[in-house]
Amino acid sequence: MVKEISAGAIVYTESEGKILYLLAQNKNGGHFGFPKGHVEKDESIIETAHREVYEETGIMFEIVTDKMQTSTYLMPNGIYKDVYYFLGKATNTKIRKQDSEISVAGWYTKEQVFRYLTYDNDKILFIKLAGHLEK
Repeated sequence: MVKEISAGAIVYTESEGKILYLLAQNKNGGHFGFPKGHVEKDESIIETAHREVYEETGIMFEIVTDKMQTSTYLMPNGIYKDVYYFLGKATNTKIRKQDSEISVAGWYTKEQVFRYLTYDNDKILFIKLAGHLEK
């Protein structure tokens, strides 16, 4: 069995009393999700999460909890993928999307996150990692 490992983050910011979450639409598949990408040689999953979020969106963040969630799925090419997600608070908010990989990147309310996320697995991850941020 061939397996790939990726890492990313559910990143949030607070604006005008609301919590907003970072979503990106993948240019190739067209799906909306949280920024993520492949772990490179000699790189930790935390380093990957920071690098990938920054490369795809220009956003830097601080991890706010030691909780982490993993999503495992079978890709169309027959490879199993493990994606490790962290919860982070943005340290900047101006998005600079990576045009080669990302069609759209933006800050969204909780309601919009549930509307735009393509995969149910991502909705479950969102609830588990970020559900406590809003009452």
